[in-house]
Amino acid sequence: MNKLIIAIDGPAASGKSTAAKLLAQKLGYVYLDTGAMYRACALAAKRTGISMDDEGALVELMKDIQLEISFTASENQIFLACEDVSAEIRKPEISMLASSISRLKIVRERMVELQRRMGKEGGVILDGRDIGTVVFPDAELKFFLEAPVELRAQRRYQELLSKGQSAIYDEVISEMKQRDLQDSSRALAPLVAAEDAIIIDTADYGIDALAEELYRHYTQRIEGQKSIRLAPYSGFCFGVRRALQLALDAAKEYGKIYTLGELIHNPQVVEEMANKGVIAAKDTAALQEAIVVIRSHGISKEQLEQLSAGNNTIIDATCPYVKRTHELIQKANEEGYPVIILGDPRHPEVIGIKSYGDENTTLYEPGQELPALLGKKYCVISQTTQKLENLEALVNMLLPLCNDLKIYNSICLATRQRQNASEALAQESDLMIIVGGKNSSNTKMLANLCRKYCECLHIETEDELEESLFKNKWRIGIAAGASTPENRIIAVYNKILKINGSTRFASKLDDIPLFKEESC
Repeated sequence: MNKLIIAIDGPAASGKSTAAKLLAQKLGYVYLDTGAMYRACALAAKRTGISMDDEGALVELMKDIQLEISFTASENQIFLACEDVSAEIRKPEISMLASSISRLKIVRERMVELQRRMGKEGGVILDGRDIGTVVFPDAELKFFLEAPVELRAQRRYQELLSKGQSAIYDEVISEMKQRDLQDSSRALAPLVAAEDAIIIDTADYGIDALAEELYRHYTQRIEGQKSIRLAPYSGFCFGVRRALQLALDAAKEYGKIYTLGELIHNPQVVEEMANKGVIAAKDTAALQEAIVVIRSHGISKEQLEQLSAGNNTIIDATCPYVKRTHELIQKANEEGYPVIILGDPRHPEVIGIKSYGDENTTLYEPGQELPALLGKKYCVISQTTQKLENLEALVNMLLPLCNDLKIYNSICLATRQRQNASEALAQESDLMIIVGGKNSSNTKMLANLCRKYCECLHIETEDELEESLFKNKWRIGIAAGASTPENRIIAVYNKILKINGSTRFASKLDDIPLFKEESC
């Protein structure tokens, strides 16, 4: 593979020059300090007594300037008319003049021309303030390094002292703030991060760690392919798979059957099922003497009674985990425990669970205020797709208020496994793609969990994916909700491969690299 052009931009003392040198040494690349070139121009103007406002004189200076750069293993040597000025251009007054002179069109045009000539063959790392936006906008790898101005001033202050130069911290930070303002507000090539730059706050890194972080991004880029991994336990859970199979078997036998509400929270699957004779009905009143499949979420006790009264043939596909919550709440009522149900009060599963309670049953949605308690005795039951942390938080709030607290952890094992695996993958990814119905509670929960660790996109189909989403995203994770079919996961994976230029695609779920379970 051809050697890359690597652009590293950022404000003064953000660490870009030192990191660039270390990375260049590691890669065997040439390091080009473009800022030194502008400093050399400023020094040339100062020596000849040219004002920064005298554009005509500066034009002539740029025509005749004798600027040469010698590349060593660790640094650039800058020569003006054969004189090594590498040390002199680092003085603070030259830094300020460099900021001023770099705002001029003639100076930038001349220096950009030289920089492009030096770097066009690749295998070069350039640092500056407009490398990724102006000099090499098509650079294969771009970084923008930043840090708080106080930290950058302290770095520059220590650097000056280490070189035996006199320095006052207050003056250093004042000059740095002024230069930041000049660089970011100039009309021509202002200091700004390129849209596709990888932004790194160097306050979080030592210099060696920073160089390693740049190298990590380089190795991902040079490999030429993105890492795309699937979280274990993605896709249909046992309850959904069972409900779909029962519905399909019934449709084959009877020709046309009904479900009360959508069988699962996935619009594409519901449409496919409708084409096979499985029709979603909106209410029980419309169902008389029909074949009715109760969906995996379950239904309320009142709806079940209405279906029976309509002389319907009922096929119960309620998920066993959900069915257990119906039994638990009735048992708690019999034992005299008022029940608090943890979950989304709008979700059909929660509506169904509540119907099996009594007048003392209340709902608690995560993040809401705790309902008023009727006494010191309570039972807690959870929606099966809730997050374990939500259950723990509710229990912790209740413990000081109750002297008799019964807790049923009714969160299904598959949900916990899926959530844990997705979170673990998110921590190792630059981008997570969560596949599943936008109205799916457990899929939305996955997206919310993964957003804590990286950028996350919740989609229903591969058609929602665009090339721009994957710029500088080299570690891509995929996770899918309990109502997402395998063919949809495969289609999403193949779309990412296609965007990345691959011509080999997955034909089955096993073809997709799985995030190792031992890592979860």
